[in-house]
Amino acid sequence: MTTLAVFLGLFFGLCLFLRVPAFIAMGIGAAGAFAYKDFPTSQMSQAIYNQLDSLPFLAIPMFILAGAVMEHGQISDALIKWIRFFIGRFRGALGLVTIIASAAFGVITGSAMATISAVGRIMGPSLEKNGYSKAYIGALLSSCGFLGIMIPPSIPGIMYGSASGESTSDVWISTIGAGLLFIVLYSIINYLKVGRFETKQEVPKLTPSKYVHAALVNTWSTLPALIMPIIIFGGIYSGVFTPTEAGAVSVVYGLAYIIIRLILRRSNTNAKVLTQSAIAAALSTGTVVIMAAFANAAGRVITLAGVSAAMTELVTTNIDNPYIYLLLVNLIFLFAGTFLEVNCAILILVPLLLPPAKALGIDPIHFGAITLVNLSVGNLTPPFAQGIFMASKVVGTSFVEIVSEIWPFLIASLCVIAVVTYYPPLSLFLVR
Repeated sequence: MTTLAVFLGLFFGLCLFLRVPAFIAMGIGAAGAFAYKDFPTSQMSQAIYNQLDSLPFLAIPMFILAGAVMEHGQISDALIKWIRFFIGRFRGALGLVTIIASAAFGVITGSAMATISAVGRIMGPSLEKNGYSKAYIGALLSSCGFLGIMIPPSIPGIMYGSASGESTSDVWISTIGAGLLFIVLYSIINYLKVGRFETKQEVPKLTPSKYVHAALVNTWSTLPALIMPIIIFGGIYSGVFTPTEAGAVSVVYGLAYIIIRLILRRSNTNAKVLTQSAIAAALSTGTVVIMAAFANAAGRVITLAGVSAAMTELVTTNIDNPYIYLLLVNLIFLFAGTFLEVNCAILILVPLLLPPAKALGIDPIHFGAITLVNLSVGNLTPPFAQGIFMASKVVGTSFVEIVSEIWPFLIASLCVIAVVTYYPPLSLFLVR
């Protein structure tokens, strides 16, 4: 266990006190652990190579690039306009649109920070203009940002599949139930906090034929965003291609969409979109890939040192109730999620906590749903909540003001964690 202490000491010490980027700190921690155990450095090199020489892992840069292309192609604007057409007449409609758009935008990016940025950029001014306070807008955005992780495809889902050896598509499906529960609870909170005090909006009454025509026009303009999940899930679950191949197909589809818009000379699309998408995707991919490579090296030295086996023996010797173990896991994940990026936390904690869970009879796909939900909620849990920091930048208000409004959403999120943890069918009913 001292090997684990050396790795965690270097990693957390560098990250928290010296502000070293997480992927660099992880590499230094892994190298320190190898040096402490005097293992051959070739083992570390081999672990890094094995992580990168993986076909399922190739899905990550593909989905990142596809999401960047669709985001910079401004398809998110059309998506939000489409959602607003159908639910814009309800009280608290703008908040409800923000919630649903955040979940829908996850199909495009699968990233919490990208969702907060894109949806906040579009919805923030409208929300403020209609009387929503900046603090509440920030709380709503930071709470809804991780819905993009719950609704597949998601990069953290691929990371968990890589760290656990489980099917990525099964991991993706396991969080859909939690995502829908989040949407329902957040919509109720939005209505109680804001919607019930609003005057019902007067909207032009349309005849059935005019309404159908307007709906078709809106749907046609949003068709590129609506087709993407059909391609991804239709291809995967019909057996036409794997999740990795689905990422490549998504890239081709996104590039074709941009090129067609360029050919048609659409006013809001220019060749810079491709450059912006490539740069954004390269930066995100570089960080994720380096982090995953060093995390696999850390996992290798921890395995060689017998830490995983010792952890399993320690848990099974002292904890014979899986419910108590899951409570402990929830606390660990929530704490880690407050200051660690989701993918980073998955790569560090899953190799340590999953073997004891399996030994206690906990389904690894269910454990994946627990992992993703907990770490996502950690992103909106003070004091180091990354989601709140991102929302404060987008909205232009302080971290403290957003925290004052975040508590109803946080309490609802903790309730979802409890349901996901202790009611496995919510996560497994679509998988099994």
